[in-house]
Amino acid sequence: MPWRELPHTADLCLEITAPDWPALVVEATRALAARLGGVDERAPGKARRLALSGPDREELLVRWLAELLYLSEVEKRAPVAVRLTTATNRELAGEVDFLPLVAPAGAIKAVTYHNLAVVAAADGWRVRIVFDV
Repeated sequence: MPWRELPHTADLCLEITAPDWPALVVEATRALAARLGGVDERAPGKARRLALSGPDREELLVRWLAELLYLSEVEKRAPVAVRLTTATNRELAGEVDFLPLVAPAGAIKAVTYHNLAVVAAADGWRVRIVFDV
C-alpha cells in the first residue's frame, strides 16, 4: 500500500509514497478517500474539474486535499478516481470522480501544515500529512 497511518497523539498522520509528484497527489487523494468511509459503487458518479495554484508543492497538496474534503462534506461524496492533466510545482488540475458516501467514517475536520514536507528522493516521493480529526 502506498500509504500508511503513523502514530499521532491526537490527529491522523499519514505517510504517502509514490514514484513521482503526480502519483503522490493521486495516492494522497486515495488515502483521504479511504479515511472518509465507504461509497455506493452502484450509484452514478459525479465528476468535478479542479484547478488550483500555489507557491509550492506543499501548499498545492494542502489546497487539493482541503478542496476534496470540502466537496466531500458538502455533497456527502468521496473521491474515487483522479485524472490529473497538470501537476507542476505551482499548479494542479484534473478531473475527480466522486461517489456517494454510505458509511461515513470519523470526521476529518481539516488538512494541516504540521511538519508538512513533500520530499523527492532517489527511491521516489513521500509526504507526511496530518489531518485534524
